Amino acid sequence: MGSKKASPLILLVFLCSWASVLSFLSPKGVNPEVLALMGIKATLKDPHDVLENWDQDSVDPCSWNMVTCSPENLVIGLGTPSQNLSGTLSVSIGNLTNLQTVLLQDNNITGSIPKEVGKLSKLQTLDLSNNQLTGEIPKSVGQLRNLQYLRLNNNSLHGAFPPSLANMTQLTLLDLSYNNFSGPVPKFSARTFNIVGNPLICATGRENLCYGTVTMPISFNTNNSQAIPSSDRPKCHKLGLALGISIGCIFLLLSGFCTFIWWRRRHNQQIFLDVNDQHKEEVCLGNLNRFQFRETSTCNQ
Repeated sequence: MGSKKASPLILLVFLCSWASVLSFLSPKGVNPEVLALMGIKATLKDPHDVLENWDQDSVDPCSWNMVTCSPENLVIGLGTPSQNLSGTLSVSIGNLTNLQTVLLQDNNITGSIPKEVGKLSKLQTLDLSNNQLTGEIPKSVGQLRNLQYLRLNNNSLHGAFPPSLANMTQLTLLDLSYNNFSGPVPKFSARTFNIVGNPLICATGRENLCYGTVTMPISFNTNNSQAIPSSDRPKCHKLGLALGISIGCIFLLLSGFCTFIWWRRRHNQQIFLDVNDQHKEEVCLGNLNRFQFRETSTCNQ
């Protein structure tokens, strides 16, 4: 009797588990994240076979190299830095809609940044630095409102900065250095920015305008070589104030020390007694020699 009652329960648990697996599958029975990752693999050349265990017949990609998943078995991280990968970045990356981190820096990836990156609404870190990417920054990148770190430096990207970059209010680090970008430069909201190495914007001698750490949106006129970011003025003022206070404190300490030395010497002169002078009657009591009683009475007179 007990086994007959247990059988329906086991069957129910099995059906629920199978339903949870099917919920991640496409109508053809394939996990769409597996399809997206296989699309990325297909356009890359992998000389070190770091993507070897990426299998199109897998149901779950969470055990694959360079793939990070959430507790719900959703792909949230893709990281293959410094693996000598070449080829191009597939548009299928836009189907990994749960991605939070993409780290593909220090490879040899060519081609353009796919505009489908703009679909990754949960993306917080995008690092494609030190590759051989060309073309412009897609306007869709400005839709990544949760992006905090954007590094596209050391590529061959060109064109104007998309104005939509100014709308990325969560941006903490923006590095677009050593490309071939042109102006105008929008008001980036990034706290730390770097656009050095773009000859059409940061000519020789003007590099100090092209990087820094600020707490407010920065903007400068690319046609004015004498322009100084407004954020530098408060820094100079604070530095001068701190220097003045430090010098004042040192002066007060020196003055107090000198005054103390002067007072000490004067005080010592007032209390000094020549205990070796036996010819003066006023120092009788201070003499360390022994006196007879009649000698002390003479001294008291």
